[in-house]
Amino acid sequence: MLDLTTCDAVFLSFDEPNADSHYDRALEYLPHAKRVHGIKGFDAAHRHAGEICGSDHVITIDADNLLTDEEFFSGRFDVSPRDREAVFSFSARNVLNALEYGNGGVKIWPRDTLVTLRSHENARRPEAAVDFCWTTPYFQVNRVLSEVHMTDTPFQAFRGGFREGVKFNLAGGTLAYKVYPDLPKGEALLSHIGDANLERLRIWCSVGADVPNGDWAILGARLGCVMTALDGFEHAHVADYGWVRDFWEKTVYADWQDDARRHEAIIDLGNRLNRELQLEIADLDAAASRFLKSTYHRRRAFGMTVTV
Repeated sequence: MLDLTTCDAVFLSFDEPNADSHYDRALEYLPHAKRVHGIKGFDAAHRHAGEICGSDHVITIDADNLLTDEEFFSGRFDVSPRDREAVFSFSARNVLNALEYGNGGVKIWPRDTLVTLRSHENARRPEAAVDFCWTTPYFQVNRVLSEVHMTDTPFQAFRGGFREGVKFNLAGGTLAYKVYPDLPKGEALLSHIGDANLERLRIWCSVGADVPNGDWAILGARLGCVMTALDGFEHAHVADYGWVRDFWEKTVYADWQDDARRHEAIIDLGNRLNRELQLEIADLDAAASRFLKSTYHRRRAFGMTVTV
């Protein structure tokens, strides 16, 4: 049994507009929580989190997370001896589209894994360039501990959607069309990422018009998928916040700050995804988005993620 009250906790923030209020909530639940702020690079920030902690396991909270389950952090977490070296990723509910999975959620790390992490900007293997989960033992836990709020500004919304649009082309850290070069791209994508992640990709590309800046997140998801699946985008760029910021300022916001042009781009990207990948994504207005979120039955993930 892992006594969570003895685990150090670290709140990780970079430039998120809601970071301060979310950190205040984290301190209500975890008064001893430390904060790592402004360190460039996912890998560098997480390794620093491990370096400033002394407990065998460390809880991390991303800045766009608003904690919602106070009871959990004052209890004990049952860990099988065989899984003590795994990272435990807890589900978070995204207020944009009602998806509940590990994206942005609270994580419990073995401290040794944090301080030796080599992913993202410091990846030694290409499979780790976008996320650690494909090269580190990783266990998905379906308990929802937080909400993800990632649409406070147009840029925050676009960046979150763009990352997921890119990432859902990957499984095991590799691209679908490289694993299945002889299949049509739509068939390769489905064969590679499976039904659950295909469903999540379609929802990211369709749902959220009822949320302020939700259209920017939908644009990001569609654009990320088009660029990665169809246009040969170097997907590792999505882990580089500097590159994403530059892309936003020079291309995305410059081209689509006008509401009408942005709406037209969203429609055009959706048509291309449906035509060339057969994704069958939908153009939902605010009412339709609210209805879908009220009726959606969320898929659950189970067990250990196999690493490569």
